[in-house]
Formats: sequence, C-alpha cells, structure tokens
Amino acid sequence: MARIKPCILLLLIVLLLTSCETSKGTSKQKGGIETEPASEQTQAQSQSAKNQSKSNPKEKEPNIVSANLIAVGDNLIHAPIYNQAENRAKAAKLENTNEEIPKYLFENAYSELLPFVKLADFAFINQETLIAPSFPPSTYPRFCSPKEMGDFVLDSGFNMISIANNHMLDKGEAGLRDSLNYWSGQDKAVVSGAFFDEEDMNTIRVIEKNGIKLGFLAFASSLNGLTLPVQSSLQIAYASDEAQLEKMIKDARAQSDLVVVSAHWGEEYEIKPNKRQTDMAQKLADWGADIIIGTHPHVLQTIEELRASDGRLVLVAYSLGNLISSQNEGLRVIGGMLSMTIEKNLDTGEAQFSNVSLLPLVTNYGIGFTNIGIYPITTYTPELASKHGVKRFTPGFNYNYILKQTKQIIPAKYLILPDTLYTDTPLRYKVWIMR
Repeated sequence: MARIKPCILLLLIVLLLTSCETSKGTSKQKGGIETEPASEQTQAQSQSAKNQSKSNPKEKEPNIVSANLIAVGDNLIHAPIYNQAENRAKAAKLENTNEEIPKYLFENAYSELLPFVKLADFAFINQETLIAPSFPPSTYPRFCSPKEMGDFVLDSGFNMISIANNHMLDKGEAGLRDSLNYWSGQDKAVVSGAFFDEEDMNTIRVIEKNGIKLGFLAFASSLNGLTLPVQSSLQIAYASDEAQLEKMIKDARAQSDLVVVSAHWGEEYEIKPNKRQTDMAQKLADWGADIIIGTHPHVLQTIEELRASDGRLVLVAYSLGNLISSQNEGLRVIGGMLSMTIEKNLDTGEAQFSNVSLLPLVTNYGIGFTNIGIYPITTYTPELASKHGVKRFTPGFNYNYILKQTKQIIPAKYLILPDTLYTDTPLRYKVWIMR
C-alpha cells in the first residue's frame, strides 16, 4: 500500500483537530460552519468559572536554579605518567623555542576528559599523590608529584579537591606542610582533608555556583602506618575521629545547601564495599551528608541511595576507582565519572540532587606503560582495548571485559554504556545508541 505523504498526513491531522473544536459548544464560526449557541446554563457555568479563576489566581511558578556536579576517582601519578609529561614538555620546547613551557605537560593524558570538566559547575577529584613543590617527584611506595600536576588540576576546572588519602604523609610532616602551603596559595578550588591547625580544620569549605552552596569535607581511614609528630600543629581528618567528623558535617550543613563528603576508605582492589564502609556511610548520612564520594579501593564499587535518620535520600558512590594510574590489572584501569544535577528552590531554600549517572572511564596505555591516557567509554574503541598494555597482566582484557565488569558492579539505573557488545576477533565497529 502506498505511503501517505507527510504533507497530506499533516493536513489530515489539522482537519481532525478542527472537527474536534467545532464539536464543542460555541457561537463562533469555524471553517464556515456555525454551531448552536451555548445554553443559558452553560453561559452561567462559564461565568462562574471565570469568577472563581479571578478569586484563585494561578500559583506562582517556583524559582529554581540548577548546577551540575561531576566527580572522578584517584589521580594516582606513577613515574610513567610524570616521565611522559616531562618528555612531552621537552619535545614542545624543541618545537617552540620562543615559548615559555613548563617542565611537565600533563594535558595530553587527560584531553578526552577535559570537556566534561570544563562544562561542570562543580568538579571533584581525589589527588591521591602529594603535591609538595619543595620535594622531587617520586613514585610508589612514597609518592610525590610535580607542582605542575597540581597546576594542571586547578587549570582544568577541578574545584573540589580531596587530599585525604593514605599517602598524605609520604614525605612526612614537612611534605604535608609544603602541600598545604601550595594548595592554600590558590583560590580556584576548595581543598579538604588536611589542615594547618585545629582552627583551620573547623573552618568549613564552602563553594558556590549558580546560587547553590555546597559544603565540602574529606577524611581518610588509613595513613599506611605513618603519623604526625605529637608536637605538630597540622591536623588530619581521620575516619576514626567520629566526633570531629560529625561536628564538621553538621557545621557544613548549617552553612550550605547540600554537604559533599569525600571518604577515603575500604579495601584496595575489592569491588564490594565492606561493612565498615556501609556502617560509616549510614553515620555520615545521619549526621547530615547528602552526597558521599568514595575513594581508595582503586577499582569501582557500587552506588546506592540511603535513607538518613531525618528522611533525606543520600547518595553513596562507594568507590570511583582510579582516574589515572599505571597499575597493571584490568579492573584497576577502569574508573568512573559520577555526574548529577543539583537543583535549589530559591523560594523555600530546599535543594536536591537528581539525574545521577556513572560514565565508565578507561586508562589506556601501550606496552611498557607508554602513551598513557584517559578515555570515556563513549570514545574508547575495541581496537584500543585489543592493544592495551594491561593484557600482559590480564590476558582476558578487551572491550567486552570493560562492559561486563562495569555492569556487574554498577546498578543499571546509574550506568551509561554503549548498548552493543563487541568481540576482539574480528573487530566490528557499530553505531551504538546511548541509554
């Protein structure tokens, strides 16, 4: 049967709508057809409705403002990453002898991620390795990253930075103080997890965008057995000091619309949160946290929403895995970018999060940890996965491995994945539809 042309179909719809209108009581002419005038009773009812409308004006539309938040996991800077950045800087200097180029260029490794960060109002990152400019760069087990790494994080648009992790004291008290001096000398971001003194620790970090205020604090559950000297004025937010955490969260709640807590917790390389994490998450929620962002396990863990004691829904992402690293197992090169919308009713002051999702991220590298870079799953390809250097340590790693592992860990309602599974042999590239 011949198809009806779009223009004819449109005309038919218009005619149908017109016929519907003319079937309603009215004294006006429509399409040249005069209908019966309305009865006196109908006119009286119409007048009554108009009078009621005047006495009950339409409710005022709520004045809503919104912002978007993204969060990524551990920025774990091993030697191959900062060596790569140094080599790229040297090459750039040879090509541009008249330009001032920093000693390290990190941008190439993050280029696929940067558009997401730059578009975000709030952007969280866990700076897993110490930024202490007075110390030379070093790698596992006692990390220190170049100053240029911190500069890059700030210039990229990350404005909520946790420095609470098990590597905070890798360079001792002097290294942590040097790090605090670095972070306190900038005004692009709020930084939490370690503090100059008790007064500084009790000064709540608040960041505001689009009329929405977020209170922010970070804590760590382990320092790899290291401690500050007894006489040190420096302070660290510890998971074990629950009274201090409760005070900080309640103070943050009094000064902001929503409270974001970064929790460095859990067991490394475990894809399921342990009981200490789930118990602590409920405590954080009951104390007043609204969004809990977990770090430290170096692999993805689940996302859920808890009910706080006051009835609020609280989002918990137990671990966002590694943002970047040169770790050598399949699960450790898969991280995630959490994203959500935050809305505030300016009339009532109420704020809430919505549209929560997680986009998997893949740290890709070649044989010998060459050409390290981050890819969202939406721009990663089966070909890249088939050549990933991690296959030496995880032979079964391929594009399907990434999809299957993330599906296993992250609830489907939060997960953004291409719909189509791939196989490595033969490679077939298909157009996928985003969920």
